[in-house]
Amino acid sequence: MPRRKLWNRRFVFLLLTQAGFGFAHSAFMMLPKWMATELDAGPDAIGGVVAVSAAGIVLFLMPAGAMVDRYGRKGFLAAGAALMSVTSACFVNVESIGASLYALRILQSIAFAYAFAGGAALCVDAAPPDRIGQAVGLFGLSYVVMGAFAPAAVEEIVAAASWDAAFLLAAGTAAGCALGALLLHEEPLASTASEPVALREIIVRREMRWAMVIVALLGMAFGCAMNFHQPYALDLGLTRLRDFFIANSLAAAACRLILGPFMDRIGLRRVAVTSLTAYAGVMLSLVWLDRIGLAPIGFGMGLAHGLFYPAYTGMILADCPAHERGRRMSIVQAGLNSGMGAGGLFLGWLAAREGYPTIFVVSATAVLLGAFLITRTVPAKPVVASDGLAAGTEAA
Repeated sequence: MPRRKLWNRRFVFLLLTQAGFGFAHSAFMMLPKWMATELDAGPDAIGGVVAVSAAGIVLFLMPAGAMVDRYGRKGFLAAGAALMSVTSACFVNVESIGASLYALRILQSIAFAYAFAGGAALCVDAAPPDRIGQAVGLFGLSYVVMGAFAPAAVEEIVAAASWDAAFLLAAGTAAGCALGALLLHEEPLASTASEPVALREIIVRREMRWAMVIVALLGMAFGCAMNFHQPYALDLGLTRLRDFFIANSLAAAACRLILGPFMDRIGLRRVAVTSLTAYAGVMLSLVWLDRIGLAPIGFGMGLAHGLFYPAYTGMILADCPAHERGRRMSIVQAGLNSGMGAGGLFLGWLAAREGYPTIFVVSATAVLLGAFLITRTVPAKPVVASDGLAAGTEAA
């Protein structure tokens, strides 16, 4: 059988389509700034909205992964993008922190769950078995690149027009993703000789339980950096927040493009532990944000997160048959958002009482614990998928 290339037409078109959703999703990274400047929100309120959004993703993402594995991929990507378009437009009517704000963020959680589960499964389906770690990293670029472009664009649009104009642009790009998704090629899911494995049976596996804990610790730190650096920077008199997002995304994109082809060769476990340890240093540096600056810290975080997430996700998918890919990807992402949600609620409460530097130290400790747990967990044994595809093994 000839070896498949990663950069095939199907894979490239998927990345371009996903970029539309990535812009809309990343535009809402500026929500804490909007809340602080337009709604006069403090860390408690910001943390509460972060928690509601993350809880919604956790609640809907794993069922979305199961449905993607059972019913197909691109329909869920299209549905999630369409829902994101509608809810983004509805933000023009939000004038206070209340039920409408929480409801829209929950609906956007459903949109993300569908779009992520469908898009991620399509990505892995299109990749050669020995390039899954690189493929996951490149799929993330649709969010990473837009994580730089969208916040910068939002700040420019707000300065020139209004927040409403920024929300409407996000609605338009999400609608473009929905239309593009309908044109994606999707191969029929391979039938299996046995009954499909239930979602709960995958979750209770030892390696998946540990994976959710480790990724939740990462999520706590990731959410802390992304959401709470904004009000902290504003308190310090820094108003040009785009520098953090641009540096973060450029670093993540560069390391995935340049180092991505070597991650599987170096060893996914080694890359994951090293990058997560570096993550702790980045979180500590946020304490001295006014001295170090937004761009250097954003760059460091981009390197750490840009290497860790695809490497560790590749570890989780190393023994994965095709009919479990959507669910495993969803479980990992649900773990990330569990940490973001619980962390947002707890860290927002803690910051209101002890200050922002305290929560950066707590988050650094959390990712160090995650790095230690990776060194103590045993990789899953390789299996042969029931759909006839030989499963890979973890690179030690």
